[in-house]
Amino acid sequence: MFSRLFRSRSEVPAAAEAAAPVAPAASGAAAPATPPVAPLPGEEQRHSFVRREPIVNRQQRVAAYEFNLEARLASRLGGRSAVVQRSLQEALFHELALASGESGVLGQRLAFVPVSPDALDSAALARLPRQNTVLMLALPPDVEAEALPPPATLVRLRQEGFLLGMYVPPDKAALAALRPHLDYVAVDVAAFDGERLRNLAYALKTVDGHTVHLIADNVQTADEFNLCFQRGFDYFQGRAVSLKEAWAPAKGAASRMRIIQLLNLVRNEAENKELAETLKQDPLLSFRILRYINSPGIGLTTPVSSIEHALVVLGLGRFYRWLSLLLFAPQGGGFGEWLVVEHALTRGRLMELLGAGRFPPAEHDALFLCGSFSLLDRLLQQPLAEVVGQLTLPPAVKQALLQRQGPYAQLLEVAEACESLESARIESAAQAAGLEAEATNRAMIMAMAWANEVGELGGSDAL
Repeated sequence: MFSRLFRSRSEVPAAAEAAAPVAPAASGAAAPATPPVAPLPGEEQRHSFVRREPIVNRQQRVAAYEFNLEARLASRLGGRSAVVQRSLQEALFHELALASGESGVLGQRLAFVPVSPDALDSAALARLPRQNTVLMLALPPDVEAEALPPPATLVRLRQEGFLLGMYVPPDKAALAALRPHLDYVAVDVAAFDGERLRNLAYALKTVDGHTVHLIADNVQTADEFNLCFQRGFDYFQGRAVSLKEAWAPAKGAASRMRIIQLLNLVRNEAENKELAETLKQDPLLSFRILRYINSPGIGLTTPVSSIEHALVVLGLGRFYRWLSLLLFAPQGGGFGEWLVVEHALTRGRLMELLGAGRFPPAEHDALFLCGSFSLLDRLLQQPLAEVVGQLTLPPAVKQALLQRQGPYAQLLEVAEACESLESARIESAAQAAGLEAEATNRAMIMAMAWANEVGELGGSDAL
């Protein structure tokens, strides 16, 4: 389990080759997970920065991301020429195809991709991974019946493996015509009052036995989230989910402080005896390390039954990485805590990937710590300066976290900007760090997929 994740974290040259054009990749780098996607004839060579927005499910866990280039496609269809619209969409398809691995854009997690009807026959769309990719139809407000995609096109796309969805249009006739082919329907909750929202949700979910998953889109407040939850919506998206100010306080601060204590002991080269005594003060931590060391992924032939023996088998380096991941294991909070954890792991992995070609391997763990620890203030509900003051960290990590200076500062800014909904901020941060859009997009999606894998295989139940 985590041994496989640790191995995947150390294998960064393939990403570094794309993410750090300013420095040559290490020799012997592994081949990229997917072959390069060559541009079609006439395609521009300039790449665009991809934005992401989280979508959570009823279990209040991140279940998907919606990807865009600038602003949401549905909001700009009426103000752009058809040529510009199609150009923007094909650029998005191309960037996602370049950044995707063999198991899809985000592996087992859903990737929502807005698309207008006239782009469904795009050759660039055909290069997108099918697995868990949801094509979300965005119709202009004044759409006419003849402009709707033919049913045969939707049937073909589903047969090819795509999932289909649609943003609810003002024209109910358009929704009725396309609904039998849809897997997902996104409803702008700001456009409906509570009663109309209830009626719409009921009508969408109970037609002809065809199951449609409902997405509450543009959810602005916790009250709107709760209302949509009560109305039976399956997924939730908007400011109430994506803004850091809305993230709920995390749980389990006491246990995390014990982990921080252990991290400091390892950094200060404490003896195994002292580490074991500290571990034993927390029965849950003791249980978790013994369960981890005896898991099939470690591959031991003889069971380990003591904390001291477990530390010897792991070694301090591996024990430190295990603790670093354990620090971000959700401990029972709602989607706010899951988002903090997800973003922290994604930041850490993204910095590691982007810095792999410009920093020596000995600093890769420090890059990961810099990114992931940048959200400890949210996780522990303490000012970041106080949290960092309790940790023994490399000077470059402290400098980046507290002063926004030093060798890691620019990559930290890129990692933070990639969470924003502002394309200009992402582009500005990446350019300041000397990063191209293609490399940044690829590293971001790889980091998101890795963070999801950690969440699925190494959540609080698995650690």
